[in-house]
Amino acid sequence: MPEAIAYSTRRFTFSAGHHYRVAAWSEDENQRVFGRLTVPHGHNYTLDVTVRGRVDRATGMVIDLAELKRIVNECVVERFDHADLNADPLFRGRVPTTENLAIVAWDLLAAKLGVERLWQVRVWEDATLFVDYRGGGEPQADEWARGDDRRGEATPRARR
Repeated sequence: MPEAIAYSTRRFTFSAGHHYRVAAWSEDENQRVFGRLTVPHGHNYTLDVTVRGRVDRATGMVIDLAELKRIVNECVVERFDHADLNADPLFRGRVPTTENLAIVAWDLLAAKLGVERLWQVRVWEDATLFVDYRGGGEPQADEWARGDDRRGEATPRARR
């Protein structure tokens, strides 16, 4: 019997502040594109981290959940909880949108968990908005076949 592949997701929360601004743009352009999001504000974010792998026959788990909790807390939660995202070096040169926060969280976690094990990060800005990210590049062939391209670009002038 082949080994089972499973996806395990653990949820984390943190609070962080930010504002939207592109340094190369005029104040008028920033205001036109981002509106009220140019003013510093904060969110109570929820981060769902999904890992993929074979179910260990001895433990019955994909990953030791205590280890996953430790890694996510050290790499993401402790770094961003009660922080100004605009001041973090990882957001230098990028607007701290939910999309970019998902990419940054992925990069931090993939370095510790490996891209073969980290399946997805989902960042919830609030109850009405979340972003899924599964690493860079083009969608995998199975995602194209299902019409499941969750990595499409957001409309740059969309208001939240």
